[in-house]
Amino acid sequence: MLIECIATTLEDAKRIEQAGADRIELVSSLTEGGLTPSFGLMESVVSNISIPVNVMVRPHAQSFCYTHDDIKIMKKDIETIHSVGANGVVFGALDEHNHIDYHVLESLLDVSKGLEVTFHRAIDCLVDPVQGVATLTSYKEITSVLTSGGVGDWSDRLQAIREMANLSEHISILVGSGLTKRNILEVHRQVQTNHYHFGTALRLQQSPIQEIDLQETSEIIKMLKERGEVQA
Repeated sequence: MLIECIATTLEDAKRIEQAGADRIELVSSLTEGGLTPSFGLMESVVSNISIPVNVMVRPHAQSFCYTHDDIKIMKKDIETIHSVGANGVVFGALDEHNHIDYHVLESLLDVSKGLEVTFHRAIDCLVDPVQGVATLTSYKEITSVLTSGGVGDWSDRLQAIREMANLSEHISILVGSGLTKRNILEVHRQVQTNHYHFGTALRLQQSPIQEIDLQETSEIIKMLKERGEVQA
């Protein structure tokens, strides 16, 4: 089982590690869905935390469509992330029709060698996220896909996540968005995957601008790990 939690500060990261999480996703601007953090924050977190740190590569929140200039910035950010010793990167790219932009994806993968790669929740913007995951399996560099199963009714999204897990091959399906202490065990029972991603649910008042609630985070992680992995 792998439990990943979002950190936006060094103190967040320390609390997440103390709570027993397996990996950190480091971002800035959580209110905008997460953007690339500063060099100083990356370096500080990687230097002070012993669990793996994956870093968001997202230059703006306007869309998941990126210009030539955006791509240059993202590639430079990936090089910086590699240089500070992070475990991985988190990114996604779509075209104007909400299809995966393979040209941008391949350009970013070219500079991500030696890093784990998570394709983020841009996958949920596709008309068919399940097929999107199937397509991404042709990229051996991609290690995880972060998803809430697309859009729509929760039961439909759970079914989509199960379908993703069945055809994801080497890619881990990282389930995120809307997970809380109240629903996580039922989600775990239903989705048949063992990788979970938590964001605002771990924060005081479940607010993106508040700090990590150490007690809540510890309790959620303990609940999941005591339940154990779902056997495929």
